Amino acid sequence: MNSIKLSTAERKFIVDSIEDDFRIDGRTCEDYRQIEVETRNLPNTNGSSRCRIGKTEVLVGVKAEVVDVDLHNPKKGKINIAVDCSATASPQFAGRGSETVEQDILSVLNLLYSSIDALKLSELCIVKGESCWLLNIDVLYVQCGGNMFDAASIALKAALYSTTMPNVTVSGEGIEMELEISDDPYEVWKLDTSMCPICITLYQEGESFAVDVTEEESECSTGYVHVGVLPSGEVSAMEKCGAGNMDPIALLEMIDAAVRIGEKIHKQLDSHLVAESTTATL
Repeated sequence: MNSIKLSTAERKFIVDSIEDDFRIDGRTCEDYRQIEVETRNLPNTNGSSRCRIGKTEVLVGVKAEVVDVDLHNPKKGKINIAVDCSATASPQFAGRGSETVEQDILSVLNLLYSSIDALKLSELCIVKGESCWLLNIDVLYVQCGGNMFDAASIALKAALYSTTMPNVTVSGEGIEMELEISDDPYEVWKLDTSMCPICITLYQEGESFAVDVTEEESECSTGYVHVGVLPSGEVSAMEKCGAGNMDPIALLEMIDAAVRIGEKIHKQLDSHLVAESTTATL
């Protein structure tokens, strides 16, 4: 995923610092860089957010539209996620260079939200067997500085938290059925994001591992693991990537670390979102 070229000495220095639990920027292996999140920053959306971790910055916009339900899920709404890496975010994204990265990130986000409990899709059903809400979620990277997966998952949860859905009035039946969508900004309801997961990605570095890696640290990794963590601390999803082998005991340690870190980030994020929402309504 990186276009950075490192010498053998540089690689050794980075890996040694992680194995000593004192990375080159002063962080421990389980420390994140400062996470900045703000919501409702994009016009013409039902919900939006911006997340910045280090040099990585990602925007998420949520737009809702009424569509027909799927026949095999007549009581549920739908979500559709799209990922785009701006060519200005990194030189590696020029031309078609971003396609693989975009697909990898999309795969992880879909994995996180494939759980029936992640987002209550039944809330998005308007008329059983007829119509529902479709949430079109656009993820745009405007700057890249490592840890793209985790930043996207945090931004996505924040955007969904900020999303407001208009009330719908249903009149008539059958072919005479009509839907009236309220345009009153106060006649809205919010999504239940209490089970939305975030992704904690742990990179194997020598005999140790690290989270929130920089591009240079990522270049030295032999493999990594995505762990979906719920606010309760439960693991909702997991995926191993990369060519390197992982010791089962080390993998369990990585999962335990992901749960600890994930719970902490969830609490901080939830507190921030509640405070920001309260301030916005004053």
